[in-house]
Amino acid sequence: MKIITENELTWTDIEKPNSKDLDWLESNFNLHTVVLDELIPASQREKVEYFDNYMFLAMHVPVFHRIKKTTKPIELDFLIAENQLITIHNEPIEPLKDFMKKCEEKSDLKSKCFGQTSGHLFYWLSEELLNFGERQLVHIGKNINRIEDNMFKGMERELIKELLTVKRDILDFRIAIRPLNRIFNSLANRGVNFWPEKSVDLKIYFNDLISDYERIWNEIDNYTGTINALEDTHANLLSNKTNTIIRTFTMLSFITFPAMLVAAITQMNPADLWIVAITVFFTSIFMWVYFKTKKWL
Repeated sequence: MKIITENELTWTDIEKPNSKDLDWLESNFNLHTVVLDELIPASQREKVEYFDNYMFLAMHVPVFHRIKKTTKPIELDFLIAENQLITIHNEPIEPLKDFMKKCEEKSDLKSKCFGQTSGHLFYWLSEELLNFGERQLVHIGKNINRIEDNMFKGMERELIKELLTVKRDILDFRIAIRPLNRIFNSLANRGVNFWPEKSVDLKIYFNDLISDYERIWNEIDNYTGTINALEDTHANLLSNKTNTIIRTFTMLSFITFPAMLVAAITQMNPADLWIVAITVFFTSIFMWVYFKTKKWL
């Protein structure tokens, strides 16, 4: 448990909560049993719930897993009271750790983030998470550009796995951030009433979160359309290559068929060997020229 306090506003970060942490939360904030049950084990869905003296939010942060080569959503829970902001998570979250470290080391940033209400602190923390999410998109863009560069280099079969891996990564990222739109809209429309004196000001901040979310969503939506188009192009190239191979072998079988027929009729009598060979040769040449004239080869 890590705690930062400034201007009578406290941020408490709890990683891997245990029963003692839950007892502390229950005794200090009188949490509802439903909320406590959502913390251990972690909830599998996003939500915003409003109570008399606090709000409970559950969201996911998209984090790229380098070994699995896909985006992994990590749950982050918020308990927001009048002068308290509590973050709870079961796994380390890089942007959360970095933001807390910057607040501890930079007094000007700490004064800005802790200068007003817990709602404003939530805004600055959410901005950090959204900026981190936007940075996570960089590797997706690089992977798409690499696939596009290799698309017409005769690497169709090698690209199958890479295409599917990037497509899964994009899908997992979309799943992680899509519910944020509902959460931020709920805060902008209803959550601001939790701070009646700052509701007008906070509505501007929460609307800004919605705008930042939409920017990220538009970017990942663009990547979705691009990877789908590349997948269709790849399928067409692979299909065309397969059809070319099949057509070539089909033409070869037609070219050699007359020769095989002549050989079968004559039964390859040694006395007629040269006659058969010449007949086979000229028959094959004739079939090859005919197919070339028809542009079948």
